[in-house]
Amino acid sequence: MLTETEIISIATTKTNGDPHVMPIWFIYHDIKIYFETDKTTVKFKNIKRHNKISLSIGGKNTYIIEGKVKWFTEKELGFPIRKMYWDKYGKDMDDSYITDDTLLFEVIPEHTQSWHYAPTWD
Repeated sequence: MLTETEIISIATTKTNGDPHVMPIWFIYHDIKIYFETDKTTVKFKNIKRHNKISLSIGGKNTYIIEGKVKWFTEKELGFPIRKMYWDKYGKDMDDSYITDDTLLFEVIPEHTQSWHYAPTWD
């Protein structure tokens, strides 16, 4: 599922306790999920203050990952993530998405669960 999915949703927590949910691009590499965001985003500020995230992946079959993240610069990461973004997102990708203000995040799962749509619910 992760190799075929283009966009997942990430939830972080704002300073007032409200959820902050955003769609993100991601890379699945060596059985780990990576994503990027700029240091100036609400998402990063939330993560920096309270390193807890939740990811939602899928539709009728949905997987939820709760955990935290480790962040890196592109040079610290140790593999060609920019090329991987280009390979995955092609014409939608732009080198300006990863700049000196961009951090790359490795998801560290602490809890996972799944939800499966049941047609009898209709």
